[in-house]
Amino acid sequence: MNHAFRFAGAALMLTGLLALPAAQAQSWPTKPIRIISPHPPGGPGDIPFRGIAQYLGPKYGQPFVIENRPGANAVIGAEMCAKAAPDGYTFCGTNNGTISINPLAYPNLPYDPLKDFIGIINIGEIESVLIAHPSFPANTIEELFAMAKAKPDSISWSTIGVGSGSHLTLEWLRTRGVPFLHVPFKGGEAAMNAVVGGQVNISMNAAGRTAPMIRAGKLKAIAVSGDRPSQFVPGVRSLGEAGYKVDTGIWIGMFAPAAVPRALVVRLNADINGLLKNKDYVAKFVSTQGMVPVGGSVDEFNAYLKKERAFYEKLVKDTGVKLGQ
Repeated sequence: MNHAFRFAGAALMLTGLLALPAAQAQSWPTKPIRIISPHPPGGPGDIPFRGIAQYLGPKYGQPFVIENRPGANAVIGAEMCAKAAPDGYTFCGTNNGTISINPLAYPNLPYDPLKDFIGIINIGEIESVLIAHPSFPANTIEELFAMAKAKPDSISWSTIGVGSGSHLTLEWLRTRGVPFLHVPFKGGEAAMNAVVGGQVNISMNAAGRTAPMIRAGKLKAIAVSGDRPSQFVPGVRSLGEAGYKVDTGIWIGMFAPAAVPRALVVRLNADINGLLKNKDYVAKFVSTQGMVPVGGSVDEFNAYLKKERAFYEKLVKDTGVKLGQ
């Protein structure tokens, strides 16, 4: 009889413990929610989350507070998020530079993105454009790559820095026999302006930044990233369409400390997926940043994160590039 009571008591205790996350999800939130962005205010690592705050704050009955903590190539803000209490009141918004590339650049990174975070949702991909000054001789991918093959490292390519998506695209092309001269800058604006001013030949730069300059005739578009036509610079072929399919694009995603109750993660995922179907949200907070909405499930995003890390590990090994330099 005592054994039966002990078994029943243990079963009730287990049932109660399993019910805690669900009950927490139902009552959550009861106080303001913090989203840490390890990026400066005003860019794609910030603006989409301000839109989330604007739409979901009233829905949840609690404000979302965006806390920008840039520095050390996003390591400072990411570490704050990874080590925050997993109570559902601290999340973070960042990109694949922070999640997939930094672990390869910094051997002593104070967190492991695949272990210390859970991905909530991929909000969108930042479309990039391969740009040149209007006077540059090449007008197509084929013409540009023929020039690069004929005179290796004679065509300068500006990037936003070592380890950026643009830099890794350049290194990937080198492994395909298309060598360019890497010229790193500190930021996308500087990299683009170097092309406008004629100091550098070409650059792979964000569509949100370059499209207005292309329309103004200060730049020309040779190609776009990815494998599909661009909605920002119509009529320009993608690298993938030309036979150079490489997944070094930049995405923006939302994350939580790994131990946050899954019920909260799934709820946020569902609500943000809803926002990505909201034309007003997308127009104001996604498209303005040169981004294309992605969305998808929690499991899909986390599976992609593992696949992407493996891709970059192989790319770094194949090219021998030193990301931490």
